[in-house]
Amino acid sequence: MLVGLITCSLSTLAQEKYSLNYIIGVPTGETADFTCPTSFRGVGFDYTHMLNSNVGIGVSASLQTFYDELGKVTTTSGTETITAYRFNYINSLPIYATGSYFFSNSKKLTPFVSLGIGAMYNNKQQDLGLYTLENDAWQFSVRPEAGLDYKINYGLSFRTAIRYNYAVESGDLEGLSHLALTLGVTWNN
Repeated sequence: MLVGLITCSLSTLAQEKYSLNYIIGVPTGETADFTCPTSFRGVGFDYTHMLNSNVGIGVSASLQTFYDELGKVTTTSGTETITAYRFNYINSLPIYATGSYFFSNSKKLTPFVSLGIGAMYNNKQQDLGLYTLENDAWQFSVRPEAGLDYKINYGLSFRTAIRYNYAVESGDLEGLSHLALTLGVTWNN
């Protein structure tokens, strides 16, 4: 009975996947119009509960910061004109419920696809000298993803993936989007 309980516990634990990721963000669309450079300031965490050996459901959260220094700029808004050093920022926090499919090709490589549906909090900020213009909103968001897990040893893998985070227009904030190159470590529990 004790052996059966231990076996059952271990098989239940093996159905959980965790991933800690470093994310490189490439702005697209309206995001690229506001902050052009690639962002090397991203981090994320994924949790997947495996329903069987190929299908998993879970949650994903990440933080990506985009930054653009435009130098000394003259900006006119209505009847006001300001000449100052300008910095543009977008802080993006996507949170998704995910569904994933893992293809079983070999013992070492596991390609996968995933779809996330949820919300993305975006904070868009423009610093002009002493003045700050800021908009923020929670926006409905989707994220398709394709990736590859490379197994190092039992329960531990390297992960690389491409994600496309897209948020629809909400309130005063336009739809913001970015590509994310994800590099991480995945482990089973």
